[in-house]
Amino acid sequence: MECIVKVSPIYAKVRSSIPVQRICAVERVDENAFQQQNMMQVVTQDNDGQLHTMYILCKNVNELNQWLSSIRKASIYNERMLPSFHPGAHRSGKWSCCLQSDRTVHGCSRTHSAVTLGDWSDPLDPDAEIQTIYRQLLQGRDKLRKKYLESADAETAMDQEERKHSPKIRPGRVERSRNFHEHRMAAAAHLLDVVQDLERAHQAFERREKEETANEILPP
Repeated sequence: MECIVKVSPIYAKVRSSIPVQRICAVERVDENAFQQQNMMQVVTQDNDGQLHTMYILCKNVNELNQWLSSIRKASIYNERMLPSFHPGAHRSGKWSCCLQSDRTVHGCSRTHSAVTLGDWSDPLDPDAEIQTIYRQLLQGRDKLRKKYLESADAETAMDQEERKHSPKIRPGRVERSRNFHEHRMAAAAHLLDVVQDLERAHQAFERREKEETANEILPP
């Protein structure tokens, strides 16, 4: 079974789903297979051993590689992974890549398990990259606050306890330790301020977008 889906990994809401444990291969598709750039294929296997291929058309090469990287990471330990695949498509009674007529013949190219740096285009899509960075900063904000800021009192108390029970520790060593701790706290606090500013800007942008959308759909 084959199907072609046009999606955008960053913005699209995909309503269908593929069980990760059924994935056998995640690969690029040759441009001449469908006369389309930035296409990939996800090969799955059902409980009867039948292979199914979903061809996905991405917006650009960066979104293509985001799909490849994410799905390969999620399925890398699957037991059903295939050693080979067809980079082309079976059309007009034969594979466009190896010209074999048998649809079920083994693939003519080796499968891959990762995305290399050379696969990415330059420059990257600024909007997509900014969203990715913003999302990662938000995800790490609470962890950063807990690890560095909330632990400040505990580290200070520990330092005082060490000096109390170890009077032979040289003052210079204590001072260097204190300076390092203060610099680390200052860097963490600055980064948290940046994340907060980004969040405010993001919320303001979302409000403007909603207002503009509401104005556009108002009846004349």
